[in-house]
Amino acid sequence: MLARKLKGIFLAFIILFMQFGILNKPAAALDRIQLEGQAVALTPGAREAANLLGILPKVERLLQLKQQRQGNETAPLSDEELGLKVDVLDKVLGASMEVRMVSGRIDRDLSWAFAGQGALNAKQQKILNTIFTVNFMQIGTLGVLSGPAFLNGRGALGSELLLLASSIGLVLSMLAFAQTNIGYKKAVDGDATILTDVLKVQKPVSTEHESKLVVKFLDSVPPGTRDGKTRSQALIENWKKGKYLRNMSEPNLKKLSAVVPSGKKYKIGAAEFNKRIRMLFDTQYTIELFHEQLVELLRAAEIS
Repeated sequence: MLARKLKGIFLAFIILFMQFGILNKPAAALDRIQLEGQAVALTPGAREAANLLGILPKVERLLQLKQQRQGNETAPLSDEELGLKVDVLDKVLGASMEVRMVSGRIDRDLSWAFAGQGALNAKQQKILNTIFTVNFMQIGTLGVLSGPAFLNGRGALGSELLLLASSIGLVLSMLAFAQTNIGYKKAVDGDATILTDVLKVQKPVSTEHESKLVVKFLDSVPPGTRDGKTRSQALIENWKKGKYLRNMSEPNLKKLSAVVPSGKKYKIGAAEFNKRIRMLFDTQYTIELFHEQLVELLRAAEIS
């Protein structure tokens, strides 16, 4: 009986000692204990990026080799693992440069759009300021002239002058209202934008700095999406909801995308420039999400 009690106390002491030892292990040692026997999985974003780059088998093999080395991280890398890391890094860096190239071109297109919108707004504001100045001057001048008429007993003349001032003011106000609603237009300049790939507009020639990888990313379905819509389709749907894209006719899409066919000239106003700016910003943000996936892929392969 006593022997059983001593045995139980001894076993309890050993278990307590083991637990205390595990709790005091370094975090890295605990991670190795928790990861032991488990397969290292890619995040959905990293897996999509690997698929788009065509290196998913290499990444999976690299993670398998990484799993086999767990518990012995100080061991030198094998030639196979080192070669896989070089291949993955080369593909990821190349894709990152393509994303930066397209994003930089969008920045240039945004700069042109802001400049065009600013020029039209400045021109419109200049006309409105002139109309307002003329209106104030004519009201003041006719008002001053009507004063002596009333003082000298010529009320009819004074009333006619005030009526004339009111009539001219009404005409000028209507002209200002027309300027505000109609506005001015500017010829479409520059090269076709990335919106041609999102809106599927036919381009006369291949655009500068075109990236098939980025277009492939836009035409892919994001991981975890239930409706099965591609990124381009989701962008178009959001633009329709926000009333940035009401007209899906080919001429309107070409105006927004800055596609100018040979022998034709398009002109757009400040409102169209505003729509293009919003659409370019949304597209740029979507493309930049590809960078996050590439970073996730580097982290999973322990290359970053």
